[in-house]
Amino acid sequence: MADFNSPGSIARSVAKSEIESLFHRYAVLAKETATPDKMAQVFHPDGVFRLPNGVAVKPADLLTVVQGNNPKFIRHHITSIDIEFVSPDEAHTEAFYLAVTNLSSPDHWGCWKDVVTKGQDGKWLIFDRTVVVDGGDPKGWFKATYPG
Repeated sequence: MADFNSPGSIARSVAKSEIESLFHRYAVLAKETATPDKMAQVFHPDGVFRLPNGVAVKPADLLTVVQGNNPKFIRHHITSIDIEFVSPDEAHTEAFYLAVTNLSSPDHWGCWKDVVTKGQDGKWLIFDRTVVVDGGDPKGWFKATYPG
């Protein structure tokens, strides 16, 4: 582990780049045309997704986030990603985002707090994602979907 976190570690640099790519892939997929099979690509099969209201769902049920109120347009933009490696195969992360919808720009903002793990195939996947919403436009999609 010491070598993995030491300055100039190539393995750490590669892992960091792969995790950042994973998050950007999630952001590109998490739009109004998202499907469970597309979203499952970025999650560990035994993973969990914690909705802003605290409900935890399996990645296959990820689209329950829209609660029957699918936005006509939504895009997520990542602004910062912090990655702390627990081991060469696990990292705890915090990624800040802004969401833009057909109702508001920005619509809501916050961070994704994740545990990401490296599978046996060497691919990094989200194992546990908690969505934290720090704020939102009162006239936006998020506030209409998650009032209060």
